[in-house]
Amino acid sequence: MIETVPKIAEIKTLKELSKVLIIPLLVTAYLSESDFSIFGFSVDIAASFGTQVFQFFLIFTLSVIAVGSCAWAIHEVLMYFHFMTHETGLKVLSVVAVSYGFLGLFGENIPLISELSHLWFYTALVCGFYFLARASDVEQMFL
Repeated sequence: MIETVPKIAEIKTLKELSKVLIIPLLVTAYLSESDFSIFGFSVDIAASFGTQVFQFFLIFTLSVIAVGSCAWAIHEVLMYFHFMTHETGLKVLSVVAVSYGFLGLFGENIPLISELSHLWFYTALVCGFYFLARASDVEQMFL
């Protein structure tokens, strides 16, 4: 029974790992859901191999820039939100994100989410740990 309870060190590791994984997971989830396209631009299967490689790297690079920029802007808004809610906002969002991740992974029969890729739900779990990590970072700044 005691082996199933997560250790505090494992949770700290997940929080730190989430800081590294959040943007790549968001990019991957976006690209998988959009069938590897951005702004209506996708890889042309009929094109030559060189053109396909160029299109692949262009779409990938634009996706990283677009999703990364959106994530950075959202991060700044969330930091302000956390500060304005007296250091509770990100903790509440963490519970919401982790709950959504579990709901998506274990609630296959629920309409609206049954059609989404499971990668979104793993990303939601990582977002939950990311929110906890950011909340800890904000709290450390004011100690």
